[in-house]
Amino acid sequence: MKKSLCILSAMLLILSFSSKAQVFTLGIKGGVNLAQLKLGNELTSSSIGSNFQQSLDTKTGYVAGIYARIGNKLFIQPEVLVSAKGGTLNILKGGSTANKETVDVEYTNIDVPLLVGYKFGILRLNAGPMASFNVQSGASLNDAIKGYTTNGVGDAFKNAAYGYQVGGGLDLGALSLDVRYEGSLSEVTAIDLSNKVNFSQKSNLWQLTLGLKIL
Repeated sequence: MKKSLCILSAMLLILSFSSKAQVFTLGIKGGVNLAQLKLGNELTSSSIGSNFQQSLDTKTGYVAGIYARIGNKLFIQPEVLVSAKGGTLNILKGGSTANKETVDVEYTNIDVPLLVGYKFGILRLNAGPMASFNVQSGASLNDAIKGYTTNGVGDAFKNAAYGYQVGGGLDLGALSLDVRYEGSLSEVTAIDLSNKVNFSQKSNLWQLTLGLKIL
């Protein structure tokens, strides 16, 4: 119910804003993600947590999609993006760092950010919430942790997750350059391990994109 109200409020805000807007822009964009995964506190504080170790390595993926910008100095910018993300995770077999396996976690989302921004000449600042829908998940994470589960891994990646984006950019004619930080408000995965411990991960990343205005 709360999610439906949030979506309805966002739609009404866009309609209200667009009726007063002086500028409407439509464009395409693409770029790269530099992503990391973070383990949940519930896992790291448990005895099973000694078998898992957070890695500081980043995973490089792609991002591409379309955007619309409604407004002039003050604007709303909804986007639909296909975004490849991931990270790395260390599996410590027997809890020993001497017997460590590094697992690459890869997945692809359709991200729908709704940003509010302000322009200072060619400079922009923007931030807002984002919904993510998982469309493809790699099997490497599932295979690595099967031995710790009680009922099997199953479909570990949720259908939808929620997060936020914040950043800035430059507008140079028809081109736009953006740098953003993306954080998670909900887990990327949620897997029940033995002893009723939940394995959860949150993703954060830096995103660099180049956009082209087509309308």
